[in-house]
Amino acid sequence: MTKIAEKEEKKDLSISRSILRLAACSDLRSSILISLGAGKKSLGDLREIIGSSSTTAIHALRELEKGNLLIQDENKDYALTKIGDIVALKLIDFVQAIDVLKKYETFWLSHDLSDIPEHLLERIGELKESALIEAPAADVLKIFTEFVDMLKNSKEIRGVTSMFIPEFGSLLKELTIEKNVDVELVITKEIFEGIDKESLKEIFAHEGSKLKLYLMGEDLKVAFTVTDSLISFGLFNFDGTYDWNKDLIDTTEEGIKWGLDLFEWYRDLSKEIYL
Repeated sequence: MTKIAEKEEKKDLSISRSILRLAACSDLRSSILISLGAGKKSLGDLREIIGSSSTTAIHALRELEKGNLLIQDENKDYALTKIGDIVALKLIDFVQAIDVLKKYETFWLSHDLSDIPEHLLERIGELKESALIEAPAADVLKIFTEFVDMLKNSKEIRGVTSMFIPEFGSLLKELTIEKNVDVELVITKEIFEGIDKESLKEIFAHEGSKLKLYLMGEDLKVAFTVTDSLISFGLFNFDGTYDWNKDLIDTTEEGIKWGLDLFEWYRDLSKEIYL
């Protein structure tokens, strides 16, 4: 790298750090940016939302205006600039991600996240409304039974699994033939070998069957199910065992979309199974 290029890189880094300090290193300025992300506001509106005096708010607003993140229009209302809009969106995304990570800190720290692709880790804040379900070992069978009942009442099921479920073939048969559920699953070779092939052949031969299976060529460290009403998301422990006792559940449109995108990512890496 030439000295000129190195100088330009340091200059760009300095500008980035300046905007980062301006937007994220003050609760007051962060609150103003997030608030204005929803639309322009008067000084009085901002004071009420952020809970500060006019003097304090004006000082923060002037700093943000000096940094070209907001402007004051002819009606004396404050609004974000185009740059401010983008910074506010990134700030909101960052805050939501931190909320999810801190809310279930032990869950994230104690499980293997290596099979969640980077682009979806970046969107982890979309699970902000999720709930962590923790079941004592004695209740795991009960939780599993409730999970199966939920599947039977779904219209669509998308999932990735790398652990064997008892009576997998008969469950698929009930879902697709008896319940007419639209099912697409990504499974590992080990799971495929354990499924009753006669049940699969019967399902695939059935007129109107909506079952599609995809084979993943390697072991997976995630297991999740996405239906038309929720995502149920589980992870593996660092010793390679699946944690049956903890499940992240999200029923929001945003959370379900995150789950569907994760499924599609794995589906694209897999090969469809034909019998």
